[in-house]
Amino acid sequence: MNKKLLHTVLFAWFRKHGRILPWRMRELSALHKAKKISKTKVSVLRDSTIASYFTTKWNRDPYTIIVSELMLQQTQVDRVLPKFESFIRKWPTVHDLSKAKLSEVLIEWKGLGYNRRAKFLHEMAHAVVHTHKGNFPKTEEELRKLSGVGEYTARAVLTFAYGKDIGVVDTNIRRIFSRVMFGKEAGQVDISTKEFFAVIDQSVPRGKGDPWNQALMDFGALVCTAKAPKCDVCPLQTVCIANLSEQKHGFRNYADSLATKNKKINIKKSGAKKIPFKQADRYFRGKVIDILRDGMIDGLIAIRGSTVSLA
Repeated sequence: MNKKLLHTVLFAWFRKHGRILPWRMRELSALHKAKKISKTKVSVLRDSTIASYFTTKWNRDPYTIIVSELMLQQTQVDRVLPKFESFIRKWPTVHDLSKAKLSEVLIEWKGLGYNRRAKFLHEMAHAVVHTHKGNFPKTEEELRKLSGVGEYTARAVLTFAYGKDIGVVDTNIRRIFSRVMFGKEAGQVDISTKEFFAVIDQSVPRGKGDPWNQALMDFGALVCTAKAPKCDVCPLQTVCIANLSEQKHGFRNYADSLATKNKKINIKKSGAKKIPFKQADRYFRGKVIDILRDGMIDGLIAIRGSTVSLA
């Protein structure tokens, strides 16, 4: 595919339809430096436009990136928004978080689930402050040594905070490239992960890794979705290999083909028994965490490192 065409089409779409999210705001970094964020209102965190990605040179705080990325793991954006803003107000910098107690972080985390992520953030803050003298590493290898930081999060920091022109390969971006360039669903592409990453890295326009990856993430979340892609309004429908291939097989577009396949799969699954959520392990783990939190709030339980004891 013509990379210039891909850039032109998706950047035009992003300027018009991109999401305004607080962890994307470059103004947030300025507020951090001025130490004013704890006194700001929610509206200040969202006071920006997508155009700022193309007009400002500010780099954002890697701390903000890591907090948002860990919160967004297996959690919907709508649930993360209020928690992110509350978390950043309470601990505006990595130094502030490093001074917090783990019990405080767990209490603030309530409602997001997967509480190990809160522990990772707390450990990460201590490592950055005490091992790296308050400075986040600037290489993927060193970033991945921080608690909770894998390949995806490390690349997100390098791109969004440091302006590196590399791909940030989340499920949305993997899905887009699989369909548009290979005509298949993610996981069905017959190349190695290393080769797939190379294809995505090569697509990044020079000097625009930040807005490019953000545009792809939004496009995957809003248009090229997993179960019901909006092929009718997709600006890439005339060059998408998956879409063109299914049209040759008599379908109106790729979305129609996918809907037919999913319907057959759902019929097969309809006879399978489902375990009620209140009988699942995750439900009981959440109840245990709630009991521990309540105990910490009442002063009955103390957490020291990985040890839970009576206060």
